[in-house]
Amino acid sequence: MARSRSSWSRWRYINPAYFLKRPKRLASLFLVFVFATFFFWDRHTLLRDHQEEISKLEEKVTRLRNLLEELKNGGGMSVEKMKYSGEGGHAVKYMDSPDNILDAQRREKVKDAMLHAWSSYEKYAWGHDELQPQTKNGVDSFGGLGATLIDSLDTLYIMGLDDQFQRAREWVANSLDFNKNYDASVFETTIRVVGGLLSTYDLSGDKLFLDKAQDIADRLLPAWNTESGIPYNIINLAHGNPHNPGWTGGDSILADSGTEQLEFIALSQRTGNPKYQQKVENVILELNKNFPDDGLLPIYINPHKGTTSYSTITFGAMGDSFYEYLLKAWIQGNRTAAVSHYRKMWETSIKGLLSLVRRTTPSSFAYLCEKMGSSLNDKMDELACFAPGMLALGSSGYSPDEAQKFLSLAEELAWTCYNFYQSTPTKLAGENYFFNDGQDMSVGTSWNILRPETVESLFYLWRLTGNKTYQEWGWNIFQAFEKNSRVESGYVGLKDVNTGVKDNMMQSFFLAETLKYLYLLFSPSSVIPLDEWVFNTEAHPIKIVTRNDRAVSSVRSGGSQESDRQSRTRKEGRFLTPCWLKALHSLADIANQALLAYGLNSSKRAPDSIHPYGYFRERFVWSLISAVGIICLGSGATIVNGVQNLWTSQPPQHLEYAAVVIGGSLIIESVSLVVAIQSVRKGAASEGMKVKEYIWRGHDPTAVAVMTEDGASVAGLVVAGASLVAVNVTGNPIYDPIGSIVVGNLLGMVAVFLIQRNRHALIGRAIDEKDLKKVMHLLRNDPVVDSVYDYKSEVIGPGFFRFKAEIDFNGVKLVQNYLDRAGREQWAKQQKDDAAILEIMSHYGEEVVITLGAEVDRLEKEIQERVPGIKHVDIEAHSSIDQMLNSL
Repeated sequence: MARSRSSWSRWRYINPAYFLKRPKRLASLFLVFVFATFFFWDRHTLLRDHQEEISKLEEKVTRLRNLLEELKNGGGMSVEKMKYSGEGGHAVKYMDSPDNILDAQRREKVKDAMLHAWSSYEKYAWGHDELQPQTKNGVDSFGGLGATLIDSLDTLYIMGLDDQFQRAREWVANSLDFNKNYDASVFETTIRVVGGLLSTYDLSGDKLFLDKAQDIADRLLPAWNTESGIPYNIINLAHGNPHNPGWTGGDSILADSGTEQLEFIALSQRTGNPKYQQKVENVILELNKNFPDDGLLPIYINPHKGTTSYSTITFGAMGDSFYEYLLKAWIQGNRTAAVSHYRKMWETSIKGLLSLVRRTTPSSFAYLCEKMGSSLNDKMDELACFAPGMLALGSSGYSPDEAQKFLSLAEELAWTCYNFYQSTPTKLAGENYFFNDGQDMSVGTSWNILRPETVESLFYLWRLTGNKTYQEWGWNIFQAFEKNSRVESGYVGLKDVNTGVKDNMMQSFFLAETLKYLYLLFSPSSVIPLDEWVFNTEAHPIKIVTRNDRAVSSVRSGGSQESDRQSRTRKEGRFLTPCWLKALHSLADIANQALLAYGLNSSKRAPDSIHPYGYFRERFVWSLISAVGIICLGSGATIVNGVQNLWTSQPPQHLEYAAVVIGGSLIIESVSLVVAIQSVRKGAASEGMKVKEYIWRGHDPTAVAVMTEDGASVAGLVVAGASLVAVNVTGNPIYDPIGSIVVGNLLGMVAVFLIQRNRHALIGRAIDEKDLKKVMHLLRNDPVVDSVYDYKSEVIGPGFFRFKAEIDFNGVKLVQNYLDRAGREQWAKQQKDDAAILEIMSHYGEEVVITLGAEVDRLEKEIQERVPGIKHVDIEAHSSIDQMLNSL
């Protein structure tokens, strides 16, 4: 026995009943749990913060080690200040060894070219889109958005031209206005303006640029409102009216429709608003539905059907950057599984690219031809010279053998592109080239407009191979620009690369791309390292952010003024969507029903000396705990989740999984709801009530609790599904948190209802009025009862009651009942004998008490027969025995 008690004393603390009997200990336990939870959560947060700081320090140490290695390999030093955004736009100093003095000198020459171009723009075309150097005036080729100025921001910043950068920033802050009645190219505006502003934000951390990028992106978004999600290519910035150019026959252009991913994904990451990312990723998903086996798409796409039209397949004009962004979106997401579909599509397209590779005779120059249907056209645009750099950049994702094969092809194509320049008298390339039998290459369209594609590929190849030959090629091209394109007030293109006749336009991409890539070609690899940055197709570097697709990340890219904690909250903390919340609610319902089952089982225990009336009310206690859990955890958490996500709402990822979760939960909850409804109907019938009445006033809270909880769950699942459908159809993520708020309020109403029902039961609600009338009618019409002075009733369990009454008994009737039992004739005979009378009277005194008890038992039995739920009846005599005797 002692061992048994000892065992119980060890285990009693895990028995809920132990704490329910000791509310102070229960409160103490709850406080300990809350404080412990906050303590461990805070410790976890601090540990995570510490780990992040350690990670950042390790990255800095790695960079410094790499820099030290470069210094050791070089020997002597000269110092040059260089800005780049490793951590928020900090200034970084690096040293040039004697071997790199030449690089530093060339870099200074490129910087001088940038100063000459920028100063001319600032003097003659400030605020306009582009400079016409020959006539010394500005033109608005892009609606007056200051294209050259915005395109040049990150170049100025990287080159350390602080004064020029600050003047440009002031113009952006005070004069840049996107509310223009202008039909803008979605593609050009995205890569130049959105990309330029985002890159400058990532480099400087100045939120002005992020706000401006969001402003122009919001004006572009209506272009994606098509049946297929493939955007129109033209949109009015003031009125938002999208359309396609007439010369495409109403079709959208492949490159124009598939080259916004980097900018819009980055914008969603930095703002926490997923709508931008969703629009551009839907384009890729739509194209992937019918992606060809060779991964090559014609340049025209129907925006209504999402199907391609019969047109040219090319890595040149109108096709080029689509393939580029498949690779770079994978890099931008840090090559995780969440962006693996981009890589898969890109590798498929590269298989198609291999089918377009041809070589010339006699020199065996590799080139990329174009395709129309099954026919090949031996023509290659200078625009396609981005491909060598793309292949070199993407080679790292292959096996070593495959990587070397693609790197070799990249080098072959780069040699061809370099010879586009070397083959002309001016040493500048024409716009495109043709390849004929026995002839290596001939200029087709002979103008040169300062394009950057060849220099871009040389930059990537130098960074990835370390081969200084590519620097030499780049320097030769730069000298050709200096010789043929530099004029007194800027740089101009050539109308003819054979004659050197100049045009009158300094393209904005000359400052954004050509000069930037040349500058980086002669800079250490620690400046804008390729493992931290990805360049958009306009050469604007964008910070790489790891994608996991549990949330749209919002990161502090390069000195963002958001706090680290806010950044982590957005990066990690997209809260649960209604579908996942409802899945958790389904699990919570199972736990709640386990509580109810425990309470139901405990309430069936037999009465004992501690609880003489039994444990009927215990089910009310557990039902109340269940209801409180619903309102605190279910309703509260869901509403808070919804309210927080109103400001950072984003569409849920993997809708197919969400549909499975909602569907599975709906089936489980529906089955449980049907069982609960049947139980409630059965209970209502047993108590002679209508179902509605039973729900509000029935005596068993358990079935009602299960039914209402399951009903709320089913309704919540419907709301969750509807909210996801609304998000998917409209593209507006606001329906997601609204769904959470609706579900939370629904759970709250159910919880309040259950709490109110159980509260009434626990504080001792009286029996129903109709049952009470039955009892009082019985008592008031019984001949033994003169009057009822006091009566009380109380619910002690589901359908179980206690009734108590104080009654005046009718003494005459009581005696008559006694005489009826004793026999009136025997009574009359005994009246003549005094001794007998005394014997009778003494016997009568005892029999009165017995008779009174018998009458009480009879009344209690009849009351229980009238109302079966009354398990305990207490009838007390209001009048004394003397009063009854006197009444005789």
